Amino acid sequence: MNILLTGHKGFIGRELLKRLQEKNFVIGLDLKDGNDLLSCVFPNDIDLVIHLAGKSGVRESLKNPSAYWVNNIEASKRLFDAYKDTRILYASSSSQYEPHLNPYAASKHVLERLAGCYSNTLGMRFHTVYNDDAREGMFFDKLKKGTLEYVTNHTRDFLHMDDCLDAVEILIKNTDFKGTVDIGSGHSTVVRELVDKDVPIRNVSNERESTLADITVMKSMGYNPKHLRPNL
Repeated sequence: MNILLTGHKGFIGRELLKRLQEKNFVIGLDLKDGNDLLSCVFPNDIDLVIHLAGKSGVRESLKNPSAYWVNNIEASKRLFDAYKDTRILYASSSSQYEPHLNPYAASKHVLERLAGCYSNTLGMRFHTVYNDDAREGMFFDKLKKGTLEYVTNHTRDFLHMDDCLDAVEILIKNTDFKGTVDIGSGHSTVVRELVDKDVPIRNVSNERESTLADITVMKSMGYNPKHLRPNL
């Protein structure tokens, strides 16, 4: 299968690329290589598009909301238009359930509405993805380094990278499935329980209080997450 993978150098993309390359021919497009989806040339003869490129992060979206519209909506529209007759799996987020909280969540909410105008799209509502190699500067990285400034009382459905990739592979095989689907562990963890008690607790606005993926549909397709909560 010829697969176009956008954002192949991102947090999820680089791990997914390794798996896909075992059995497929994969073309990657990433801004880190100078391939801006708003202007780059899209390849022909593509059997499947997996669209992971875009801007993420709640806090940055509050500082620069327009960048999230451009990267998550306008760039995606150009991609969808270029592959109207091709199946497209695209990265959405559990944040889209409460789009009023921040520009990142709003951009993912609008992205789903946009994708609904195209007949062959599937939105993957990823919950909080983590890996054994933590993203630099993010929660688990700071937790391991002991540099967390504070912790919240939020609860999160933490999705291990291995389970995330398993879910994507299942969706690739289920070619008739369209629309949107939750991808998570199906369990919610209190964030402060992962952190040393000496770290101060702070109330944070503009973020969801609790997330929990409904994985009923995924389980019906054979999805069985192995990591129900972070093992630190």
